[in-house]
Amino acid sequence: MIDKLLKKQVDKSQLLFFALSSSLGLAILLIVIQLFIDTRSIFSSENDLLGNQNLIIYKDLGRDNAFTPKEIAELEQQPFINKTGGFTHGTYRVLASVTLPNYTGISTEMFLEAVGDEFLDIKSADWKWQPGDREVPIIIPKNYINLYNFGYAASTGMPQINEKIIRQIPIDLKLTGSSKTELYPAYILDASEKINSILVPESFLKYTNKTLSPLKESKISRIILDVTNPSDPKLLEFLASKKYNYLSNDVQNSKLSYVLKLILSIVLGIGLLITILSIYLVITNINLLILKNKQTITQLHFLGYSKTQIAKVYHTIAYKILAISIIVALLLSTISKFLISPYLELLQVEKNMTSIIYLVVISVVLFILLAMYYRKHTNSKIKQMIQPNTSLLTTEN
Repeated sequence: MIDKLLKKQVDKSQLLFFALSSSLGLAILLIVIQLFIDTRSIFSSENDLLGNQNLIIYKDLGRDNAFTPKEIAELEQQPFINKTGGFTHGTYRVLASVTLPNYTGISTEMFLEAVGDEFLDIKSADWKWQPGDREVPIIIPKNYINLYNFGYAASTGMPQINEKIIRQIPIDLKLTGSSKTELYPAYILDASEKINSILVPESFLKYTNKTLSPLKESKISRIILDVTNPSDPKLLEFLASKKYNYLSNDVQNSKLSYVLKLILSIVLGIGLLITILSIYLVITNINLLILKNKQTITQLHFLGYSKTQIAKVYHTIAYKILAISIIVALLLSTISKFLISPYLELLQVEKNMTSIIYLVVISVVLFILLAMYYRKHTNSKIKQMIQPNTSLLTTEN
C-alpha cells in the first residue's frame, strides 16, 4: 500500500529521461576509460611514436662537435629536461664479418656506440657484458634489417632474415685500436625502433676503449634527452638558442601524442561533467518526489510507518534509475569497443577483452558508491521532512 501511495506522483517518462541522461554521461565516462586502458600500451611504449618522450640532439657537423661537460651540465639544469644521456663511441676501427652456410661471407666496416640502458627501448637480461664474457650483444636499428632484406638481400640473392632468427647469426668483430687488435664474437640481441645506431653495452665500450686505445678520449657527440614534452616551446627555444640540432620527426610525433592525450582528457572531462549533472538531476527529481508527497509521508509517519519503510520506496526508484543507467552505459561502451577496435589495430593495439573486465568492475563500484550516496541523501531528506511536522504537533499539544 505504501508503494502505491508514494508512487502516485511519480512521472515515469521523467524518470526515463533522467535515466537516459545519466546513461549518456556514464557511457562517455566508461568509453574514455576504456580507450585509456586499450591505448595505454602505445602511450607508455618507449619505441612507439605516441610514447616517444626522448629527443636526440647534436651540433653542426665538424671536427669539434662534441659536447663539453659544461654544456651537458647546463642541459641537466633545465627544468623541462628530466634526464640526459650521452652517446659514447668506440675509439677504434671495427670490422664485422658474417658467414652464412652456403653463402658468401659479408664483411663491412662499422662503428660501435653506447648509451645508458634507461634510454633503450629493448629490455633484456642478456643486455650485459663484462670482461671474460664469451659474446657481445649488439642492438641495431630496425630499419637496418629492412634495408638488408629489401635492398641488399633482394639484389644479391642472400637469404632474407627476420627478427626471430637474427639472433642466431654469428658475427665476428675485429677491433683495431691504436695499441692493439682484438677479436670478439658477437650476436644481434634485438632491433630498436627508437635509437638509430649500433649499440653495445656501456661496459664493453669502456673496456675496449681503455684496452685498445688507452690514449684516445671518447667524446660525446650526441645527447639523448628525456623530456616531459619534446614539443615544449621553451625546450625548442632553448635548443635553438644553443644551435643544437634535432630530428623534427621526434617533435612532430610528440605533438601528435599531446593532441591525442588532450582530446581524450577533454572527452573524459565532458563525460564527468554530464555524469555529475545527471546525478544532480536524479537527486533533484527525488527531492521533488519527496516534496510532492510531503503530506502523505507525514501522515504515514503518524500512522506508524518508520522512516526506513518510507525511504525504501525512494531507494528503489533511485536504484532502478542507477541500474538502468549503468547497464545502458556498459552496453554502449562495449559496442563502442567493437566499433573502435579496427581503428586501434592500425596503431598496433592488441585486441583483447581486458578493458571490458575493467569496465564491469568500475561499473559495479560506481553502482555501489552512487547507491550509497542516493540512499544517504534520501534518508536525510525524509528525516528533514518528518522533523518539522513532529515539532508542529508538539507545539499544538
